[in-house]
Amino acid sequence: MSPRPAALRSSPSVRGPATIATLYVLDSAARAVTATVLALHAYATYKQFGAANADSYVSATYSTVAFVAFVVTFLTPLLIHRFGRNRVYLFGIACCMVGMAALATSTVLGLGAGLVGRALSGVIGSICLILFIVDFIPRQNLVRSETLRLFVSCVAWGLGPVLGVWLYQHFGIVAPAVASIGVHTLLILYFRHLNLAQPAVESTPPPRNPLAMIHRFASQKRLRLSWLIVFGRSAWWSMFFTYPALYLSDHNIDESWAGWLVGIGNLLLGTAPLVRVAAQRLGLRVTIVGAFWLGGGLTLATVLFYDRPLVLCLMLLAAATFIVVLDNLGNIPFMRFARPRELPQMTTVFRTYVDTAEFIPSFFYALLLTLFDFRAVFILSGLLTIVVGIAATWLPRRL
Repeated sequence: MSPRPAALRSSPSVRGPATIATLYVLDSAARAVTATVLALHAYATYKQFGAANADSYVSATYSTVAFVAFVVTFLTPLLIHRFGRNRVYLFGIACCMVGMAALATSTVLGLGAGLVGRALSGVIGSICLILFIVDFIPRQNLVRSETLRLFVSCVAWGLGPVLGVWLYQHFGIVAPAVASIGVHTLLILYFRHLNLAQPAVESTPPPRNPLAMIHRFASQKRLRLSWLIVFGRSAWWSMFFTYPALYLSDHNIDESWAGWLVGIGNLLLGTAPLVRVAAQRLGLRVTIVGAFWLGGGLTLATVLFYDRPLVLCLMLLAAATFIVVLDNLGNIPFMRFARPRELPQMTTVFRTYVDTAEFIPSFFYALLLTLFDFRAVFILSGLLTIVVGIAATWLPRRL
């Protein structure tokens, strides 16, 4: 008997896409409330200690944390094999809660622990979530499931950054940290209530050597392309969550602007039903390629309005309108191309896009910001997005 049918029959509380969407919404709310706050707090912390290039230090910190998360990615299959997927998922949530408790201390060490805990939670949670999706969502329902997941989470990602910045401005870093811990507590209670079934750990093949997993993944050109697509999407969002806030702070604009910018950008996830219609009429390939090109072009165009913060923010929001399309559709090529029997191992490698999209661009941003202003960040982000869009033209026409 295959693990998938067994999981479905023994878990009567599972309601398909709605259950996955609820898990994602709660986790999103807990993470969104600190999404913009972390960048602002890091920038203020480094300025407090007299760092001449605080923006470059923020980039270097984010790059280092992302590299740590990248390494931990390859330990996750070992943890799942040893302790089971459900326990590992809860452990990931606990990592973020501990990190937020450390962040509330308002120290440099607390900042580092908060960033690391949040990053590790993202690594573990996303791998487990993909496995939940594959176990409980039929392949023919993937587009519906992904668009529903993004649609219902738009409120969390839209209001979370705004609320987080407001709490930060009025009560300090402790308030958004406590709010994040509280929502993650609700997520733990909901997840325990679901009592999701999982394939027996002893029936799951032990994870392969990480190098062998990478080689196997890289040897399949369609998996390479699916990874590059989500890498490009995630790289743009990592820029959007961090550098516009630093740009606004550098231009002495009220911090609440940063919260509203990120919040409104995330509220665009509510366009998920329209994205599904576009994908059905135009096809996944055309929709994905067009979203990359238009989003990247608008990001490049922001440098023309560098001294006009309001216009620049509007340009970034226009770019986000197209990047959101990739949030809805970007994971689907991998889910369709990956072979079911290799999914746990391939998911681990696939998940590295999040961390590499953080530490690789951030490394170059840190170097550029020692020589140039934030225009260099927007130019590099826009060019990268367009290049990935060109690569996406290699997707099969009938995806």
